[in-house]
Amino acid sequence: MSFYPPPNASFTPAQPLLTLIRPAFDRLRALVKATSSGAKSARECLKLPVINPTQLPWSPLATAELDWQASTPISRSSGDIYFSVDDGLAESDYVFIEGNQLRQRWPVLEPNEQFVIAEIGLGTALNACLTIATWLEHRPPGSQLHYIGLERAPLRPNDMQRALHQWPQLRAVLASLIARWPDPLAGCHRRYFDDWGVTLDLWWGDAEQILSDLASHATPWVDAWYLDGFAPAKEPGPWGTEIFTSMAALSRTDATCSTFTAASAVRRGLTTAGFKMHKRPGYGRKREALWGTLDKPPKRSPSLTPWDLNPTPQATASAIVVGAGLAGAHIAQALARRGVLVTVLEAATIAGEGSGNLQGVTYTRLSHQHNPLTDFSLAAFSYATDYHRSLMHSDLLALGTDIGLGGYIQLHERDNTLTHLEQVLCRAPELARVLSASEIAAITGLQPRCDGIHYLRGGWLDPRALCRALLDHPLITVKAHCGVISLSRRDDQWLASSPADPQLAKAPAAVLATARQATQQAELAWLPLTSIRGQTTHVPATDALAGLRIPVCDEGYLPPARNGTHCIGASFGPGDAQTDEREEEHAHNIEMMRRALPNLELIPPSEGWRGHVALRCNSSDYLPVAGMVPRINDFNQRYAALANDRKRLIDAAAPLYPGLAVLTSLGSRGLTAAPLAAERVVDQLLGTPPCLPRYLQRAISPARFAERALKRGEAL
Repeated sequence: MSFYPPPNASFTPAQPLLTLIRPAFDRLRALVKATSSGAKSARECLKLPVINPTQLPWSPLATAELDWQASTPISRSSGDIYFSVDDGLAESDYVFIEGNQLRQRWPVLEPNEQFVIAEIGLGTALNACLTIATWLEHRPPGSQLHYIGLERAPLRPNDMQRALHQWPQLRAVLASLIARWPDPLAGCHRRYFDDWGVTLDLWWGDAEQILSDLASHATPWVDAWYLDGFAPAKEPGPWGTEIFTSMAALSRTDATCSTFTAASAVRRGLTTAGFKMHKRPGYGRKREALWGTLDKPPKRSPSLTPWDLNPTPQATASAIVVGAGLAGAHIAQALARRGVLVTVLEAATIAGEGSGNLQGVTYTRLSHQHNPLTDFSLAAFSYATDYHRSLMHSDLLALGTDIGLGGYIQLHERDNTLTHLEQVLCRAPELARVLSASEIAAITGLQPRCDGIHYLRGGWLDPRALCRALLDHPLITVKAHCGVISLSRRDDQWLASSPADPQLAKAPAAVLATARQATQQAELAWLPLTSIRGQTTHVPATDALAGLRIPVCDEGYLPPARNGTHCIGASFGPGDAQTDEREEEHAHNIEMMRRALPNLELIPPSEGWRGHVALRCNSSDYLPVAGMVPRINDFNQRYAALANDRKRLIDAAAPLYPGLAVLTSLGSRGLTAAPLAAERVVDQLLGTPPCLPRYLQRAISPARFAERALKRGEAL
């Protein structure tokens, strides 16, 4: 237990001391208040909250600092080794694979059954690599492994390579993990390895907070636990009571756990949490180790009002997705990946409307402090850039035609935010770096108006090609040109109909992914969305732009040429629902580029500028709307007490339309936001482990508007 600022906090002139120490004072005040009212203990009074770093200074996490004994890494902070100097691989197999009886449990899994392992102390990823390699030997057809790894100080990829290269049997798995290793950014980083039947969720941050956050969903997911932190005497953090309690809350019936230690405090803590613990001979020079099974998990009181949770998720064999743009295509792909048969219904054409631009940019925007918009944007960027690259490596996107890599340049005036980022981005050298105007000019061949940031991941994409790639799946059927589509609920099924066809499709689950048109569905008529007109301009390739290899972004964006044309943009017209092409908006787009790149001369073609017009959709907070659809009248009644007490915890399940979800409000960032938002929708719909911390889930939930309205005393 510590009152110090988090390890990723750093002091700069742009960060007042108060912003760093306020969380400590808040926790101390809670402790004083609780103990004065007769609470039993400081630990009970001071349980760590679920993750929510809003208003704390933003920084990447510090990666692990290591010393070495031959190929064995040693933590510089604790002095403890990461694995046995004798044979770390054999130790890992004995303690965790055998300790959880995985070779006996996996072969009896049912087709499409998912087995979930959670590891506290991912370290070098030795256990993860060994587990995946063993899974590939014993995996029954159709089953899935979901591996959740927690780590406070992630290793650098070159350190992982040095530590694990000594075991040839792990090299193929290790190489695949290293190629997609995420930056040291707090939160969840999901990676799919479809050929292996493996989903890998890497959670960077404090284990106690992460597990408390996951446990707040009140859903048991985990079948087996690896407890692999440093020795309890050297680093007590991963061995606390709250961690054991969260483990029990997250465990399925008969879940197992194993660890190298036999410390009595660990055994007592796990026993108190509800595990039946046993001793077994230790590996090598260690006398004993522990393993156990869940016996009787204690009841856990909710930490938050569950207005954002789906209390009755259901596995489903089929689903309807309305909309075949970026939102609908990503939803369909996320469902199909989980074995769901999907029917995609489109009123007009695939990738029409806002998904019909020639080019777009995967885009994020860093800030000097955490807030939901920045944090979701960065999490989505991390997921999307890896996801798009994996599609390219699977030959579903063609480099240079459908996708361009190398990142992008974001122009940024010199200010306190840029100064702060310049100081902290050294912790994530593969994510971004601050550049001077002259350095930008050397990279792009164009003189910018100011300094900026080179985001090293991502680049540009053809949204139409992306939609086609996502929808090209044996479990996905697309029906285009359906006209106006509506949904109705009959006999526990959602029925999709149009004026021309009263029975387009039916399924137990349905997702609306139709931008602002989603509000035409009666169940979502209350959703506060705004249409935004956007017009791009198509600029023919010129000698002046021949050296441009990555996009340059300022107020607008300028990507490299694709098939002889640069698609630049875009205009921004809130509330304007007209789709006529306008000369003045082309002039606006050209002027944005001239301001960003003062020496750039763009001469209009003889026939004048041409482009693409579409309507985008945004919410008032510019975040996506992604999740289950609440029954608004029942929601208002169930949580009416929030009008009088904004902080009241109401332990009542959210009233939802069964099997109905929505994904909309992607605005101009669909390429970046859609992949992760779609993951969260499908996780919530089917009840699989979440890919976002809960404060971000609440930030994008459709119900957030209803909850905020109640707190204002203005029910929707």
